[in-house]
Amino acid sequence: MNIQAREHPNTRRPEYPNSVCNLCGGTATLPLRGASLQHLVQCAACGLVRVREMPTHDTVQRIYGEDYYRNANSHVVGYEDYAADMPNILKTAHRRLRLIERYCPVPGRLLDVGCALGFFMEAARQRGWDVTGIDISSYAVAAAKRRLGARVLCGQIPEMNFATASFDVITMWDVVEHMTDPLQQLQECHRVLKDGGLLVLCTPDISSRVAQVTGERWMGFKLADEHLYYFSRDTARKMLDKAGFETLRAFHIGKYVTLAFFCKRLALYAPRLAAVLGRLVTFCRVGHLSLYVNPRDIVCLVARKPTGVG
Repeated sequence: MNIQAREHPNTRRPEYPNSVCNLCGGTATLPLRGASLQHLVQCAACGLVRVREMPTHDTVQRIYGEDYYRNANSHVVGYEDYAADMPNILKTAHRRLRLIERYCPVPGRLLDVGCALGFFMEAARQRGWDVTGIDISSYAVAAAKRRLGARVLCGQIPEMNFATASFDVITMWDVVEHMTDPLQQLQECHRVLKDGGLLVLCTPDISSRVAQVTGERWMGFKLADEHLYYFSRDTARKMLDKAGFETLRAFHIGKYVTLAFFCKRLALYAPRLAAVLGRLVTFCRVGHLSLYVNPRDIVCLVARKPTGVG
């Protein structure tokens, strides 16, 4: 199935009020193919995909309570048990920090945007980074504070009033697609980064081969209540450029997951294969073991704030 937008049967492209493109400001949109994707539209000018009706910040914030981090419907919203997955999240964090340290070999001040329960912050602090975290979830912020006793703030970057050039690195792991105004957030990241500072983010890649082949069944579309934007490599690069950044690298990135979790996610795409593999994993009692999985549908972008731009 092709998930890209198709030409509307009417000659005039439809325009949806209250849904101005965050990247280019356009209002003309195209619908996406697929009955379950009618809540999404694609900008006719630049190609950025977004929800048809953007929710308010308060509506978005209500999603991220305690149930978001532990629930039985993680294929629809949130996580099965975020806290229980801490070992894999920490392993993933250290792997990503090694990537960052190729560009910034000397640990400095790091801001983790969308820090959740603070596991990435913990890994960064273990490696010598001076870490601050922010998240819109009051539940997550309270949990991170209890765990780390660190600087963890509730809210969004523009609300924090950080001093200009405060940080050496800003990370945004699977968060930019949840924001109602990602361009504003990225512009504020640009302001609070030092000249030459690094922004590293990852987000589902709607242009990936997996997304194209699986269509409506793509995991990125399953999280309909959370994801407000769907970036491709191209639209993500363009947004970073508009926010003032120079993209150094764009590549697909993975994470560590348990074998049991891998089987559950595989069932969304290949249920028969997942059933066979799941029985084998259960029989061998290896569901708790972890492996690094990269389905090549999450794009990571490493960007730098050019020097001498203010």
